Amino acid sequence: MISAVLLAAGISKRFGKEDKLLSKYKKKSLLIVALENLKKSKVSEIIIVTGKNHKELSDKIKKTSRIRLVYNKNYSKGMSSSILAGMKKINKNSSGFLICLADMPKIKPTTYNAIIQFFKKNPDVPLVPFFKSQSGNPVCFPVSFKVKLRSLKGDRGAKKILQKNKFNKIDIKSKSILIDFDKKSDFRS
Repeated sequence: MISAVLLAAGISKRFGKEDKLLSKYKKKSLLIVALENLKKSKVSEIIIVTGKNHKELSDKIKKTSRIRLVYNKNYSKGMSSSILAGMKKINKNSSGFLICLADMPKIKPTTYNAIIQFFKKNPDVPLVPFFKSQSGNPVCFPVSFKVKLRSLKGDRGAKKILQKNKFNKIDIKSKSILIDFDKKSDFRS
């Protein structure tokens, strides 16, 4: 069983006053596009971590046994607090979990599935997707890494932990693993 922690608690500083995750991309909110791609993949559960705009975001999401929402009351402390909040809710039967970003709507279900399939061959070390020579997202972590990830602080992901530990690489033929939406112009792509 592989879980996904979908981070949707950011405050979108570079985007302006509105929440970029509620902004329309392909006629749906950015969050819903990213969530639908994850739902079509082989992840067993999706834990969506919200923050500042919890009510507005949760109103858009249909909860199911596979999709759960977690409110990160410490969202202003940055991405690390959302990773920690999501990790606490991972099913005890999961062997690994993807840390996914809700502002990366171009990642297709086939990309998620390739990462999951590769990870299952060696589930004891993290798996990092690469496009050409650049690392991207989502990273898949073994559940044993929850202890190491608890040391995360601030508005950083898990890059420092990956630098200190062995990890596997998977080559992805799509640039989507590098593309996050930060500005209004990104929504026109």
